Amino acid sequence: MSQFTTHIIPPSTLTDPVLWFIFFGEEILLYSAPGLTSIPQWMDTNFLSPYISQQLYLGVWNTTHCFALSLDKAPESLPHNTFFQHIRQAHETLNNEVLFSIVSRAKQLLNWDKNTQFCGRCGQNNQLSNKERAKICSTCSFMTFPHISPAMLVLIWRENQLLLARSPHFMPGVYSILAGFVDPGESLEQTVVREVKEEVGITIKNLQYFGSQPWPFPSNLMLGFIAEYDNGELQFDPKELEDAQWFSLDKLPKLPKPISLSRLMIDDFLSRQL
Repeated sequence: MSQFTTHIIPPSTLTDPVLWFIFFGEEILLYSAPGLTSIPQWMDTNFLSPYISQQLYLGVWNTTHCFALSLDKAPESLPHNTFFQHIRQAHETLNNEVLFSIVSRAKQLLNWDKNTQFCGRCGQNNQLSNKERAKICSTCSFMTFPHISPAMLVLIWRENQLLLARSPHFMPGVYSILAGFVDPGESLEQTVVREVKEEVGITIKNLQYFGSQPWPFPSNLMLGFIAEYDNGELQFDPKELEDAQWFSLDKLPKLPKPISLSRLMIDDFLSRQL
């Protein structure tokens, strides 16, 4: 079974090729070989030196070291059999959940590194800690840790129906389950109850935890719940949603792509109704 172990300090020397998670904007560099698409594995990336703006050590996948790179401009040429692809599409292309979780980790840490070059308290330079995944101000010693925004997802059901909604930023025709960010001082359960009431005006019961997913757009942690409808009539907030409806299980609209936790939750629920 493949396994990733996070590390802070990179090896002093590299004796074997390493995995390079190389980003340009929202795209990642992939390597394609017959029957396999993966992350490039090279001894070094000296050919990319003119374009590299950031480099971070991530840890070890199985026995292979992993680094994250960010490019500030597109290379004039790429190595044979490599290509850039948007991170969302790369999930399906790689077809490896553990490997994509490292992609997610790499992208989020690069974003954090870029946004925390200076101390948020005094404005002086930050330096990477050699003890933990953090930055320390060189002047006031204030510590900054990677930023993660927790957000809930909730699949609501009644009889043979699911409650699905449309956000203005969704692709045309796509409906999904409800989502919302956790407020300071809230438990996850309180967030679910509040968001459901605010967005669609109903109450729920029998709340159950489903699972979680890191979501690097830009740095969310999605936490999924399943709940049963309790009371109330649908009254959606037009500032938040374009539409919200009860859909029969055999007449569902266009759904999110399988990459998302919301789609995994819907598919799991449907599989248990058969």
